[in-house]
Amino acid sequence: QAQVICEFTKCIMQCKKSKTFFCAPAVVGAGIGGSSTAHFLRQHFGPEVQVDVFEKGEVGGRLATVTVNHNEYESGGSIIHSLNLHMQEFVKQLGLKYRRNVAGKTAVFNGEEVILEETDWYLLDLFRLWWRYGISFIRLQMWVEEIMEKFMRIYKYQAHGYAFSSVEELLDSLGGSGFINMTRRPLSDSLLELGVSQRFIDEVIAPVMRVNYGQNVSIPAFVGAVSLAGAQNNLWAVEGGNKQVCSGLLKMANANLLKAQVTSISPLHSGIPPLTFSEKRLF
Repeated sequence: QAQVICEFTKCIMQCKKSKTFFCAPAVVGAGIGGSSTAHFLRQHFGPEVQVDVFEKGEVGGRLATVTVNHNEYESGGSIIHSLNLHMQEFVKQLGLKYRRNVAGKTAVFNGEEVILEETDWYLLDLFRLWWRYGISFIRLQMWVEEIMEKFMRIYKYQAHGYAFSSVEELLDSLGGSGFINMTRRPLSDSLLELGVSQRFIDEVIAPVMRVNYGQNVSIPAFVGAVSLAGAQNNLWAVEGGNKQVCSGLLKMANANLLKAQVTSISPLHSGIPPLTFSEKRLF
């Protein structure tokens, strides 16, 4: 992603410098990545250039819903973190609404019985967590919050139009060697080194990884931290489905949405990569 952002930035700067537009920017995919890219391209290029978006399936990508008994439910990316400033701004610009949170309680089930269940008494819940897991939950919370705080630096870089030529360079600028090392070691090793108990990893962390990513605690620590951030309380969603953000961004960007499957991207000597695609129909 960092390399794509860098290349887009180079093209944008060259076009602005020469005050000419050599081609219509092409975006492959109309998920949240593609639709937001079309939005930002429109902001940079202005109204003069056509922005083509190719999508072989439905707009939204992983932001999808299913209808059950006349009600729509999120079936893909179902939650948004409160620190996702881009999504907050998108929802504001598009005039969408935040979905109401449904009250519920958390429990830990070991496959045979419920070994821990949330109550209506906050202090009692804290005591029971401490009794079974020690201060593992506190150490985990502090670790995730520290990572999120460092990751928030990305918004300052983006605000100043700064791009990176590699993912490693991006991670190093956000969290130094610590972030890079987190991509190379398992989540379980990082948590044990942090002082999180094996019991807490087995009974709490492992289920979170399985629910969010269908993986276990051997996934890279950086990915695991992102998954754990998605298990916090400060989460939200869009009323009517998160996929509305994608369709709204495409409309706001006045993008040319094509129902087509891109089959190849071939760079030419001119530096402009043409697309080969199988077009089905025009939206």
